[in-house]
Amino acid sequence: MSMEAIMDGLIERLHPALPGSALGEVLDQLIYMTDDNGSDLIEVCRRWIAGEDLRRVEAALALKEAFLFRTREELVERLDAVSKQWPQLASRVAEIINAWDRQNRRG
Repeated sequence: MSMEAIMDGLIERLHPALPGSALGEVLDQLIYMTDDNGSDLIEVCRRWIAGEDLRRVEAALALKEAFLFRTREELVERLDAVSKQWPQLASRVAEIINAWDRQNRRG
């Protein structure tokens, strides 16, 4: 079974009253529990970020144990698009970018 199928199953079975971000801790745990250290999971989250499903975007943004993109430029570009499409997610986008900056501070 593919990681995408597993994650799709989780999001589809998530209680309708819950936002996609409710899966954040589960996805964070899966990063450490999978034999690829979350590589497939992160790739699925990247696709979700670029998609049209708010709950999937919320779930992908809820990751705290990994960044979805390798450079700040790509992170900002992709997440700015999310903020424009869903302004209610702008504060989470800002948190992610600030976390990147804190972790990658030079000096």
